[in-house]
Amino acid sequence: MSRRRARRLLAAAAVLCALASASAFAQTGDTPSVQAHHVTVSGGLVWTSGYAIGDANATLRGNAVGPTAPPFTLFRAQSSVDGSAGVDARVGFAITRTLTVEGGLSYQQPGITTELSGDAEVAAATIDAEQLSQYIVDIGVLWEVPRLKLGARARPFVIGGGGYLRQLYDERTLVETGSVYYAGAGLRYWLRGGDGLRRAFGLRGDARAVWRRGGVEFEGDVRTMAALRLAAFVEF
Repeated sequence: MSRRRARRLLAAAAVLCALASASAFAQTGDTPSVQAHHVTVSGGLVWTSGYAIGDANATLRGNAVGPTAPPFTLFRAQSSVDGSAGVDARVGFAITRTLTVEGGLSYQQPGITTELSGDAEVAAATIDAEQLSQYIVDIGVLWEVPRLKLGARARPFVIGGGGYLRQLYDERTLVETGSVYYAGAGLRYWLRGGDGLRRAFGLRGDARAVWRRGGVEFEGDVRTMAALRLAAFVEF
């Protein structure tokens, strides 16, 4: 091979490398993502739907003849935790550009409502029985779906995890604890950055199904609810 031909091949290879680098940079700019081994901090609002916590009947021994007389129901009480909004903060560490491990802390003040019915002498009524101070500390995994984007600046993700539930009531003198587990999907939208060249920030939102065990509960069941989160994030 002549030197002239070798130089031509080297020049062509250099041009191809430059084009490949420019293409990769353009793809990175078109599809932003978190950078591996970087920390992302987010804060915003969370809303959780209400859920039932158990039913109870107030009864008396019936007047029927015999030792097994059926009870007489004075009234029925159906209790539930109301839907509520609160604040949420999260810190994540990107293991790769698509996989992030994150921990979070949320605080809400949901109320407990009790519906009374079945009383022959009094009409059905609803009582605001109590207000809770609720804390949830959790850890989860967020995975951005590869090769899937919505527009030039948005990336969808799926998320799942679990954590510790702490509820205070009766003027914060009584405590109930439990656990929560969640799974859902959401979207990150970069307002700036996402290419590794400058600090990134943007918005993120997700919808989750949440399973709660323990806490304020009258029947010991696992309760299911929905949760929505909307936050701003900054990458360091």
